[in-house]
Amino acid sequence: MNTEMTSTLRGQGVSLVTPFNLAGEVDFPSLEKLVNLCVTEDADYILALGPASECSLLNLEEQNRIIDFVVEINGGIQPIFVGIASSDTRSAVQRIASMHLEGVMGVYCAASNPVASSQSGHIGHFRSIAEASKKPILIQSPGTKSGHSMTAETILTLSKEPNVAGVIECSGDVALNGELLRNRPVNFSVLCGRDVMALPLLALGVDGAVTSLGNAFCKSWGAMTHQMLFGSVNEARVTHHAFAPLMRILEMEGEPTGIKTILAHLSLCDARVRLPNTPVSESTKLALYRAIAELPQEALVRQEALS
Repeated sequence: MNTEMTSTLRGQGVSLVTPFNLAGEVDFPSLEKLVNLCVTEDADYILALGPASECSLLNLEEQNRIIDFVVEINGGIQPIFVGIASSDTRSAVQRIASMHLEGVMGVYCAASNPVASSQSGHIGHFRSIAEASKKPILIQSPGTKSGHSMTAETILTLSKEPNVAGVIECSGDVALNGELLRNRPVNFSVLCGRDVMALPLLALGVDGAVTSLGNAFCKSWGAMTHQMLFGSVNEARVTHHAFAPLMRILEMEGEPTGIKTILAHLSLCDARVRLPNTPVSESTKLALYRAIAELPQEALVRQEALS
């Protein structure tokens, strides 16, 4: 493994959204607010240009500016990972060679788009990126909705690659994650990439969770993650059940539209997204607002102080 990452990545990682202003440009003041929330609350690492970021809708100049900005605001406090947009393998390899990676611990690599049609395609995609990268990579195991999910055997094959540091597993498949945990190499991180499955998979033994919900509720979600890692299951269960209705609603229309609606409601950033993404439906918005209103007050205290 790359010598810059010699231990398993653990705890809560926040997949940052990309806020946009009235002109449709990147809203850096709001992004600064979100990064500071991660730094001062219970995030253990930050993922910029990840699943919740609309990375594929940002041009290269915007992506590089975001990387440099997040690194600057973080000030070396938390480990930072940065993503490359889901794309064909050749473009991904070219992109990783030109990325701004000063102050960055590693690179998050999404599944190819279109998703590989075979397991050997997944292996070839991520192996090519790993060989081209100057930093360790985290690979994405896509959810089953893609129709071409990765098998445990494929992920374990990739785990033996020298520069592959871990997997963000997005299907939430308990059997698959169990097989990974039983057979992974030392220091290969297995991270949950689906908020609603974080508690059950942490109970199974995964090392942490990369969450979009942490943009809005970093302290509460981080506390639950750490409680599970330290065996305080009853306390963690309370948080999970409090947020469960909200997480289910978020899965109805996907990232990043739902989480941005929540952030706008909490006055942390605007709800604007870029086409082809569109704002959540009115019915989903109202359902999110109701779910937020039903959360315990302590989950909202920090966000109210920031607004």
